[in-house]
Amino acid sequence: MVSRIPSEAHRGSADAAQTHRAGIRPRGVGYFRVAAQMGRLRAVPALLTPVLWGAATARWQVGTISVWWALVMVFSFGALALCCNYLGAYVDYARHMRSEGQIATAGSGRDTARISQTALFDGFDWMQQRLLRPETFLSLGLMSGTIYVLAALWMGFFIGWPIWFFALISALMCGVSLWPAVRYARRFWWVGEIAYWLGLGVIPLLGTYFALTGAITRLVLLIALAPATFAWLANQSYSFYSWHRDWRLRRRTLAVVFGPERGLDIAAIIAIGGFIALILLMATGAVPVWTILVLGAFPLFLRAFSRSRVWPFSRQAGMGTVANAINGAIVAGLLWLAPMWLN
Repeated sequence: MVSRIPSEAHRGSADAAQTHRAGIRPRGVGYFRVAAQMGRLRAVPALLTPVLWGAATARWQVGTISVWWALVMVFSFGALALCCNYLGAYVDYARHMRSEGQIATAGSGRDTARISQTALFDGFDWMQQRLLRPETFLSLGLMSGTIYVLAALWMGFFIGWPIWFFALISALMCGVSLWPAVRYARRFWWVGEIAYWLGLGVIPLLGTYFALTGAITRLVLLIALAPATFAWLANQSYSFYSWHRDWRLRRRTLAVVFGPERGLDIAAIIAIGGFIALILLMATGAVPVWTILVLGAFPLFLRAFSRSRVWPFSRQAGMGTVANAINGAIVAGLLWLAPMWLN
C-alpha cells in the first residue's frame, strides 16, 4: 500500500534533492549566522585585541601613528585568525571521520528541517550535522591564509622586511597549534597552547607596534603579556563548550586534562595573572595610572570562569563561558584603547 499520493512523494523527493544540492542550513537559520558560526566570527574581535593594544601603545608613546597601517594590521591578523578557526574545525572533523570510518558528504542522512538551532554553535557542528562539507572549511581556511600572506608581503615592501619576520613567526606558531602531532599530543599538548598564545597574542602586538613605530622596546614586551593572555582565554573558552567532543578526539585542553570544573579554576587563575601583570606595570609607573580602567573587564572573566554559576556543567554553560570570555577580552581591549588613544 502506498502511504503517500504520488504528488506528495514527488514533492518530498524534490525538497530532499534541493536540500542536498544546497547542502546548507536548517529552516530559521540566517546566512549571517551560518557564516558567523563557521569561522567563529564572534571570537575574532577578541583575538584582534592584541593588535589594538599594540596600536594604542604606539599612539601613547610616539603621539602620531598611521591609522591606515593600523587598519591593515587588523585586517591581516583577522585573516590569520579566521584561517586558524576554519582549519582547526577541518582538522578536528577530519580526525573525527577517520575515527568513525565514515565519508563526509553534506546533506546525507539528515533532515535539515528537524535540526535544532541550539545544536549548531561552531563549524564542527555544521559538518557533524552534514550541513556543510569539510572541503568548504579547507577552502575558506586556505583563502584566509592566502589573504594573510599577501597582506604581509605588501606591508613588508612598504614598511620593511622585519614585518615579514613577525608575519612568518605568527604563521608558524599558528601552524604548530594546528599540526595534528601537537594538537592531539598526549603529553606535550601545552606546546600547541603556547604556540597559539604567541602566534595570535604576543607576536601580533609586537608586529603592530613595530609597523607603527619602527622599534621594539622592553616595555612593549611586558605589555604584550596581558592582552595575549586575554585573547588566548577567549579562544580557550570554546574548549569548555566542546570538551565532550575533544575528549572523544583525544585532544587535550584545560577542560579535558583537568576536567571542566578544575579547568575553569585554572582559567580563572590565568586571567587573574593577566590583570596582576597590568597592576604591576601601573605600580612601577611603566604605564599611566588611568589604565586601571582595564580592570573593568575583570568581572566578565570571573563570570566566564565561575564554577558556582555553571554547576553542574552543561552545553549551555559552555556557551555562557564562551560569551563572557569573549566579551571580557573585547572590553579589556576597548578600555585600554580609549584612554591610550585619547591621551
